[in-house]
Amino acid sequence: PSSRSETGMGTFNAQNPLGMLLSEITLGQALKTGGYATGMLGKWHLGLGLKYQYMPFNRGFDSYYGLPLIPIGCSSNVYNGAANHPPPGACMIFENETIVSQPADVLNLDAAYVEEAKRFITANGDRPFFFYFAAHHTHMPQWASPTFQNTTHRGLYGDSLAELDWSVGEILDHLTEEGIQNRTLVIFTSDNGPALGSLDLGGEQGPFKCGKGTTYEGGVREPAIFWWPSVINPGGISQALASTLDIFPTVLNLAGVTPNKSVALDGYDITDTLTGKSEDSPRTEMFYYSGKVLMAARSGAFKAHFWTMGSHCKSTYHDEDCWDETKLLYQEPPLLFNLNRDPKERRPLKLSQSLNEKILQGIISLVKKHNETMTFGPAQIDTVPHDPNDFPCCSPSCSPRPSCCKCKSNQNYLELF
Repeated sequence: PSSRSETGMGTFNAQNPLGMLLSEITLGQALKTGGYATGMLGKWHLGLGLKYQYMPFNRGFDSYYGLPLIPIGCSSNVYNGAANHPPPGACMIFENETIVSQPADVLNLDAAYVEEAKRFITANGDRPFFFYFAAHHTHMPQWASPTFQNTTHRGLYGDSLAELDWSVGEILDHLTEEGIQNRTLVIFTSDNGPALGSLDLGGEQGPFKCGKGTTYEGGVREPAIFWWPSVINPGGISQALASTLDIFPTVLNLAGVTPNKSVALDGYDITDTLTGKSEDSPRTEMFYYSGKVLMAARSGAFKAHFWTMGSHCKSTYHDEDCWDETKLLYQEPPLLFNLNRDPKERRPLKLSQSLNEKILQGIISLVKKHNETMTFGPAQIDTVPHDPNDFPCCSPSCSPRPSCCKCKSNQNYLELF
């Protein structure tokens, strides 16, 4: 049977000595076998390790620059939204194996990221390259540099989003300036819906139900933009079903790299969908997990919820299903929705109608087949004690960590504005 790695719920904090299993192959590692230069910017939630063995520079990336953790506790005027956030030393910036700024001021971070991206592209533009930019915006806490503060009608969230927009635009413009835009595929997407509990600072889910942490559409359905001027029709819109799981096999196919046969891939190659050769997607089903619990499954337009729960949402929100207080609930019978007709998941289909019951049984059969292929690897998060002395520090001999950790900052990037 195929095996899947289970990192666990949440993200790895700095003093957790574990990370994503080293047996898992990253996209950077796979593309390096095809001769690609690889670089990364930004956050990294797959573990650090006591010897940094889980960090990007040891997981297939030739270079890494960034703040690997959620920037709560950074020394700036960010809104942090946490009752007990870490001391400022918890905010550090790595340049490969070296901590170059601790505590770091994130108000200058976007400018630094843009310059690092441009440097990588210029240095590797004459060869195949893979560059992964994991932006911090617009995850909590929200912030914007002085150039973007108070520039939108949407408040700090809008200012934060505007700075992200600027960053992406600068990188796209640089690809054009280097003359490589027609042989470069750019993918822009996100990982989950908005944190509704953060109100105006947490984002919006549009017409969909609930948000981050749930398996309703508001928690999992994300916009995605694929930009490739010479190949993808500009302005085109596809309604085909796809997942971030599909990026891995699609990119490997385009790069001419054969996937490692010992690794189970849950994605599909959607090249023909992107290039317009097909209006359909090879993906017709989707399985929605929370930890090891298979919460819901989709086949075509139909989605069945076997379990539901709320998350990242205050009890003042209008939909009780989304609240943090709404705990894991088994649905018997399952809730069945036609997402084409009811994308807000407001009107469960009546299972007393034979056609709907047949559709549900078809999804249950898919789930059974899917479960037969699943063998979970060992959980990695919160499975060992956390020692504060293991916290990454640019002053290894100081104490107590991380508040004692101090080294030069990235202030030099202020001149870029």
